Amino acid sequence: MELPFIKEAVSQLFSKTSCEMYPAVPSEAAPRYRGRIKYDADKCIGCGMCQRVCSGGAITMDKEEVEDGTKITLTFNLGSCTFCNTCADFCSTKSIELTGDYHMIATKEEDLIVTGTHVKPKPVKKAPPAAAPAAKTEAPTAPAVAARDDGKPVQDPSKCVYCTICAKKCPQGALEVDRANKVWKCNYDDCVACGNCANVCPKKAIVC
Repeated sequence: MELPFIKEAVSQLFSKTSCEMYPAVPSEAAPRYRGRIKYDADKCIGCGMCQRVCSGGAITMDKEEVEDGTKITLTFNLGSCTFCNTCADFCSTKSIELTGDYHMIATKEEDLIVTGTHVKPKPVKKAPPAAAPAAKTEAPTAPAVAARDDGKPVQDPSKCVYCTICAKKCPQGALEVDRANKVWKCNYDDCVACGNCANVCPKKAIVC
């Protein structure tokens, strides 16, 4: 009886393999591969934008009031993540990165969890600056807009068109814009200085 596959099987024993000998030989991921998430909690400002844009619902944020401020824990479930990179794209502080690590086969759910914690300090309320004497000029001029030292936004009313885009893009809901009455207001206690409002302002009327 003929066994047509024996010859082929024997010949393959002495031929060079056509695949990579992984894991015996380490192999790098392909360029621009999006693998295991790396989260740097020290850079995070807790704005929550990553959680809002996550299509897979893989990001959760837990907050706990502690003596020094608010303890914020961000958790990424790689079992639900689609590795679309949207969270990293929207992160204004670059605290989220998708690495080239593709070793994500796990037998325990906790092996697919990436988490980190930081404490957001309590906001410091500053006393309002003393009113400066009015300059004696023939015609009033628009005041210069100076940035705050805490990175939170300041509006330039000479440029603002009250389009409300900044308020819509604020992840904390800290901005209020009344287009009809031309009023721009920021709740600085809620603001996390993420800079999104300044980035989306079409008139560059916000200084951070």
